[in-house]
Amino acid sequence: MTATVPAHAPAPAAAPPRPGTTHRALNALRSAAAVLVVVYHLRTLLFVDAADAGDGLATRVLYVLTGLGPAAVLVFFVLSGYWVGGSVLSAFRQDRFRWAGYATARLSRLWIVLVPAVALTAVLDTVGLAVLGHTSIYLGDPAYHHTVPAEDLAGRLGPLAALGNVSFLQTIAVPTYGTNASLWSLAYEAAFYAIFPLALYAWKGRGGVPARILNAVLLLVVCALVGPPVLMYLPVWLMGAAVALFRRPIAARLSALSPVVLASARAAATAALAGALWATQASYSGRNVLLLAGTTTALLILLVEDVRWTGLPGRALDAASRYADSSYSLYAVHLPIAALIAALLTPQAAHRWAPAPAHWLALAALSAVLVAAGWLFARVTERHTSRLRALLDGLLRSSTGRHARP
Repeated sequence: MTATVPAHAPAPAAAPPRPGTTHRALNALRSAAAVLVVVYHLRTLLFVDAADAGDGLATRVLYVLTGLGPAAVLVFFVLSGYWVGGSVLSAFRQDRFRWAGYATARLSRLWIVLVPAVALTAVLDTVGLAVLGHTSIYLGDPAYHHTVPAEDLAGRLGPLAALGNVSFLQTIAVPTYGTNASLWSLAYEAAFYAIFPLALYAWKGRGGVPARILNAVLLLVVCALVGPPVLMYLPVWLMGAAVALFRRPIAARLSALSPVVLASARAAATAALAGALWATQASYSGRNVLLLAGTTTALLILLVEDVRWTGLPGRALDAASRYADSSYSLYAVHLPIAALIAALLTPQAAHRWAPAPAHWLALAALSAVLVAAGWLFARVTERHTSRLRALLDGLLRSSTGRHARP
């Protein structure tokens, strides 16, 4: 079943650039968000809480800068809405959306990292429990503020939990797998991937009223399954999709601006995003979540057309952009590795580090190690997404062909 969506602009919305390829600024933003998550988790596991760190200005600033991880996940949601939601809208408006192709594209993208990440988590957590089971991390000390689970870690390593996580049911029907609490957001992403096309089909799908009613029923079933905790983040994701819908008229407006005005607007939007990140880490409230989503969307609008930096800034941007091809891998595997490292370095929560220059340097070095680990993991997983998609497409065509024969 296919569908068309009425035009909301004079020209059809163009598909956003593919992540990890041409759009350096947005890819760099994605890489930065992933690194912020890593740094936050490491600092939480290794350092004393901010309340016990002292009142020095440098310490307070460093705790704020290393505490932006939870807020940075919202940046991922907006960018995902732009890229994935934009591709759906483009396919709908060109009357070429197909559930089979969409499913293989999304599942290959998610599974090629998620399934090995769950397997790696099982290995690392099993080793951690066997060798370091006496440490605060593997005992589930609540001092870590649920960066790692605070209860029954062994119970989170069972086959049912693994199956639930690769089926994107973590936090919905099963807990996140082992120490890998970061996997919560993948369930939210998968829900948004299903909800958005279903909503479009229910609104303006082919097949007449019965087909639209069926899609509406399926939409309600998915919404009921995932529940309010997931749905409350849907508007954040949709903000990115809205930018993709109007990408061409936005690009036309941006091209009419002078370079100075555009650069100034981008600088102001970046500053606003930084302020919203700070506000959200200070108080993770609904108001601040919307503020952060809004400022991210504003910057996204101004970056619909990529920046044209050259020289040293351009080379730095190129490097950050290239790492975006590994950012999903980094996000999916860093936490069980960080948990094992922290259990070795600070066996008890009471032994966590006080803020000192040597400890901040150690945090930077360990963050670099995890970034490198994410890159290596991506080399054997994420970089082969197109191959897995081709395999799934082939299996689907083969299965469809067999069923079509008399």
